[in-house]
Amino acid sequence: MILDTTQLRSLVAIAETGSFTRAASKVNLTQPAISLQIKRLEEQVGRKLIERGGRKLTLTHEGEVLLGFARRILALHSEAEGLLGDADMGGVVRFGAPEYFDASVLSMALAHFCRQHPAVQLEITIALGPDIRHAFDAGQLDVAILNVETGARDGTLLGRDDRVWVAGADFQRPHDTALPLVLFAHSCDWRRLATDSLDKQGIAWTVALTSSGVAGLSAGVEAGLGVSVLAANSMGKTLRRVGAEYNLPVLPPFEYRLFENPTAPPAARRLAYTIQDVFGHDEPEEQKSVAPPAPLSPRSTLPS
Repeated sequence: MILDTTQLRSLVAIAETGSFTRAASKVNLTQPAISLQIKRLEEQVGRKLIERGGRKLTLTHEGEVLLGFARRILALHSEAEGLLGDADMGGVVRFGAPEYFDASVLSMALAHFCRQHPAVQLEITIALGPDIRHAFDAGQLDVAILNVETGARDGTLLGRDDRVWVAGADFQRPHDTALPLVLFAHSCDWRRLATDSLDKQGIAWTVALTSSGVAGLSAGVEAGLGVSVLAANSMGKTLRRVGAEYNLPVLPPFEYRLFENPTAPPAARRLAYTIQDVFGHDEPEEQKSVAPPAPLSPRSTLPS
C-alpha cells in the first residue's frame, strides 16, 4: 500500500481543525478537494476514517491509528525533501489566467506550488480572457486557465458556472427607452452573446459604458449605469440579478478549463497537477462548480 502525502496531510489538518472548511484553508485546497482526498484515502485503506455527524468532525478509531502514522510519514517526507530537494525541478513556467478569475482559489494553487517547488520561477500573466487565449495560442504561455462554452472536450474541466444579468442595487430600468448595457470591448465573446440574445428577443439596447478592464466595468455596474452579464457564483454582494425582473433572455452556462502547452517544461506539468488538485479534479464532471464552499468568490467574476 502506497499512501499519498497530500491525502495524509489532509487527514492531519482535519484532526487539528475538526472542520473540512478550516482544514481546506490550512492545506490550501478547496473544501470539495479535501473531501475528495479523504474519500480516496478511505477507499485505499478500506476503513472509515472520519465521523461526519455533529457540528465537529472527529476521527474514528482507525482514523486515530492512521493519524499517528501520517504525522510520522509527513515528518520523514519533509526531512527527505529538505536534504535532497527536487534536483531536476527548476526553470521558468509561464502561467496565465483571466483577471476576473477567483483570486482566492488561484492564490491557493500558486502558493502551494511555490512552497513545493521554490526553485521554479513563475511568470504570471493576468489579463482579460481573450488576451490569455491569444497568448496561449501563440505559445507564450505554458499553462493557462480559459473560460469556454460547455461541451468543449479540450483541456481539463475545473468548474462550471452560469451567466446572469446583473445590475447595481439602485439601478432602475428606464421605461420606453433602450436598455443601457455595461460591457467589455468588441473583442469580448460575452459582449456579443449578450447583444445577440437581446436582438433575438427584440429588446432594444444601447451601450452606456465600454471598459477594457475589470475595474472600470465593475465600477460602471455598481454606479447604476446599466446592466451587465457576470458569472453567477462570483457576483459581488452589491449587485442583484435582474434577468427575470426585466424579462431578459436566459444565457447559457460556461466552463473554466485548464490547458497545457505540450512543449512546456516538466515543471509546468507539476503546476497543472497542483491546480487540478486544488479543484478536486477527480469529481464527476456533472457535479463540478467553480464556487468552493468557503471562499471560488471574494470578488466579482466578469465575462471575457
